[in-house]
Amino acid sequence: MEITFIVIFILISLGFLAGTIAVIAGIGGGVLFVSIMTVVFIIPINIAIDTSTFIILTSSLAGFITYLKQKRTTLKLSLLFSAFSILGSILTTILFLFIPIDNTLLKIIFASTLLIAGGNMIYKAIKTNNQHKKQPFSEQNFFLEKHDYKSNFKKSIPLFLLAGFTANLLGIGGGIINTPSLHIVLNYPIHYSTAISTSIIFFTAIYNTIIKAILGEIDYLVGILVAIGSVLGSIFGAKISKRMPRVYLQFFVAIVLIILAVRMYF
Repeated sequence: MEITFIVIFILISLGFLAGTIAVIAGIGGGVLFVSIMTVVFIIPINIAIDTSTFIILTSSLAGFITYLKQKRTTLKLSLLFSAFSILGSILTTILFLFIPIDNTLLKIIFASTLLIAGGNMIYKAIKTNNQHKKQPFSEQNFFLEKHDYKSNFKKSIPLFLLAGFTANLLGIGGGIINTPSLHIVLNYPIHYSTAISTSIIFFTAIYNTIIKAILGEIDYLVGILVAIGSVLGSIFGAKISKRMPRVYLQFFVAIVLIILAVRMYF
């Protein structure tokens, strides 16, 4: 792909948009980064996945630092949950060293993941909207340090392992699994769930980026350009996320994911 000023502008702009949406929705951004590279710039999906992992590392770092300052996540929780996500990524690395996977199958798996993520997000948006109508939820009385996550922690471990597995395989960060796990299984309020999910994504991306740099094929030029926009978008998204009407954002992201999935199939 020839890098012109127009291409540079488009890559940075799309990175900013994807980074903003990713942090607000707590989905890591990989579903958007990979889709942008494969659908818009016709980059082979294996390279797009490896490059996406590199982009996620930089964008999630910005979101993680911002959320730490806002006290919506902690280093202790991040490392605890990330340990199982990283273990899932390690299992992926070992498995696919012995079982190669071609690009066509990888594309089908990724498109199917987009459809599932989009459908799940629509379901959550409808459910959240109905709950708010019955009883508006307030996070003012929630204290992160006092929250009891240990009661259901064992139930969440397989989900964090799965998040790490898919993050490594598809370059998607794992937020589409992390956020529901934190919110539904461990009972964190949604704004805290997206923040903690971002921190898990960051630490998992450290391992995944190292592995992709050694065993994969990262397009560093494209990655850096998208990452510049993504970092700015992540900071912007983290700052405005509390003021965003999440239900509308969930519907918007879900529709985008489904459209991208259909485009990727054909």
